[in-house]
Amino acid sequence: VEKPHTPPAAPPPPPPPPATTEATLAKMSSLAAICFAVGSQKLLLNIRHEMVDRAKAAPGALSVSLSIYGCAYIAVCFVAGDNPPSFLFDAIPEGMGRRVGGFLLWVHVAVSYAINSQAFCSSIDRVVGLRVKVFGWEKMHRVRWAILTALVSMLSYLIANGIPFFKDLVALCGAATSIPLTLLIPAIFYRRIQGVPLFFPTLHSKYSFVLVLFSMALMVIGLIGAIGSIDVDWSNKTGPFACH
Repeated sequence: VEKPHTPPAAPPPPPPPPATTEATLAKMSSLAAICFAVGSQKLLLNIRHEMVDRAKAAPGALSVSLSIYGCAYIAVCFVAGDNPPSFLFDAIPEGMGRRVGGFLLWVHVAVSYAINSQAFCSSIDRVVGLRVKVFGWEKMHRVRWAILTALVSMLSYLIANGIPFFKDLVALCGAATSIPLTLLIPAIFYRRIQGVPLFFPTLHSKYSFVLVLFSMALMVIGLIGAIGSIDVDWSNKTGPFACH
């Protein structure tokens, strides 16, 4: 009696490819990009100032907004699949839907720039502009504001075109601004107010000490990943001030 034919066993799957420097930099850069995305909580003080009941409404509004963002982020990760494009917008096919998405993305960037540049320029004007006493500069409010906002706009244009890769620019902004503003600086200020050493843990300040160390490590990792990814993309794709 013939024995039933059994198909040969499938060969074992190949081992995963070794991690390359580019892949490691991309992962480090992604951490900084995530920090940029959740860094909108740095506007909590601005939002709280506009609320009537600041003690109750502000924490509730922050928790609701972060919860909505977290759920949307998880949903996008599931929908994107196993091999999403590096720039998620590229997953939208050509057509009217892509144009609408591009317009909404432009609105998002414009509104974000308006909100952040307003606070940034106001702080610079308060710290520097009002202290300059030459040619009646401290009284020329409109001229001073116009020059200040024009300089900030030019600087933003140079940075955005010098790094013509959206993901790299987001990661760099996240590592250089969002992590210090949302994690590191608040922890440092808290420890200064409590009167404890900055780099020495105490029983009543152990959590803020861990936050200082964690945020510093995260900032360094994010900066290395973002700058390394920018250098790789400059070499492999296109250089500064090039259309990409």
